[in-house]
Amino acid sequence: MSKLKVNMVSSWGIQCGISDTTQLLVNNLKKYDDISVRVCPITKPESRNPFYFLNLLNKVKKNEITHIQYQPGLFGYFPVPHLNYNYIALILLKLKFWKKNKIITTIHEIGTTTIIDGLILKILNLSDKIIVHDISLIETLKEAGFDGKKITKIPFGVLETDILDQNESKKRLGFQDKQIITIFGFISENKGHDLVIDIMPRLDDNTILLVAGGARNQEQQKHYNYLKDKVKQMKLEDRVVFLDFVKDDDIPIVASATDLFIYPYTWIAASAALNQALSYKKPTLTSDLDYFKGIKEEFGCIELFKKNNKEDLFNKITEILDDDKKRAYLTRQCEKYYKESSWGAVAQKTKNLYYEMLD
Repeated sequence: MSKLKVNMVSSWGIQCGISDTTQLLVNNLKKYDDISVRVCPITKPESRNPFYFLNLLNKVKKNEITHIQYQPGLFGYFPVPHLNYNYIALILLKLKFWKKNKIITTIHEIGTTTIIDGLILKILNLSDKIIVHDISLIETLKEAGFDGKKITKIPFGVLETDILDQNESKKRLGFQDKQIITIFGFISENKGHDLVIDIMPRLDDNTILLVAGGARNQEQQKHYNYLKDKVKQMKLEDRVVFLDFVKDDDIPIVASATDLFIYPYTWIAASAALNQALSYKKPTLTSDLDYFKGIKEEFGCIELFKKNNKEDLFNKITEILDDDKKRAYLTRQCEKYYKESSWGAVAQKTKNLYYEMLD
């Protein structure tokens, strides 16, 4: 029996949420005997050399299927100051018109406000199938001229995780008898770390904030330094702990020790970091962005606060930490979310789309 051959264009083997999640998708697709996946790895996402991205496709043959994991920061930058344009057009045009491939693109994040954003959307619309993680993005793409029939919502996958004893995990981190709230994921301005830091003095002295993530580039490093300076100025060094990048082996310890995960984002299209929390079946509080609203409405496994509203953030944190029944309910709903969003389920849905493209 001949295998269905799929090329996967994605960041790979680097510190990047898309790289991590694509690895998990590929591993689960490889469990099927009828699919063969070839990875076209992006290991230099900030390259300004167009030939670097074109050469990724050298092993792609004509009339195959190619699956692109699209996020703006993964496809390089034109060597022109202040021109925020990447090389996705070169990749899509080569695949579509030279390689005669069927193209399926997962859009993890997309801008919609500038002329450049509009041009990139037109290029992405050349794809034969589109995967999104957020139902609100479907309407955005339709308004930009995409045919709704070729757009499918498939959630981020959820890992099967090792849940450790909470008290023992807290002891290993040196925070026994503390209430731990955690923000997990790369540090950037849109992640809202400063909102939580600002309300820390109002929370019980027994409450610790773990910042579990580091900076991925120079711009993020500036924001990381700003946050550390802010903590120092507020004299919160003993209550706000920067863990930087957490090693894979240590993630279960940090997650199991956590009492409440917080994602106070001011903007996001989708979040692999959120799934990290939900995979550990932990009470989770997020801002009321459309992506998070969709998850709450469908599964009820997270609680929301008003974006940028420190008072509402403070009230929701204290409410959840003080309410055993609320935490137990959120934990139960995470089980429902897992069944629908496990990586096995995501791989099956993705495989079905591949076969639809053949039809």
